[in-house]
Amino acid sequence: MPIRTIRRYAELVAAGHGNEEERLALLEAHSADVAAKLAEVQENLKLIDHKIDVYRGRLAAGDADRLWAPGRRTATG
Repeated sequence: MPIRTIRRYAELVAAGHGNEEERLALLEAHSADVAAKLAEVQENLKLIDHKIDVYRGRLAAGDADRLWAPGRRTATG
């Protein structure tokens, strides 16, 4: 939650009764932001796990030298 929003939430709490709906709206917006960030991180983790699987597979097959290496030329190129 951005500092500005935390301050606003704290102001509302300090003001007391009568602004619960605005506090709820702030919390719901924060929840939606966190859920979106979490979904992005989970997608990134899937991509990392896939790359790990590729490396493990190449190492197990004994052809890890076939993994891409920038600037490296093959025998044919």
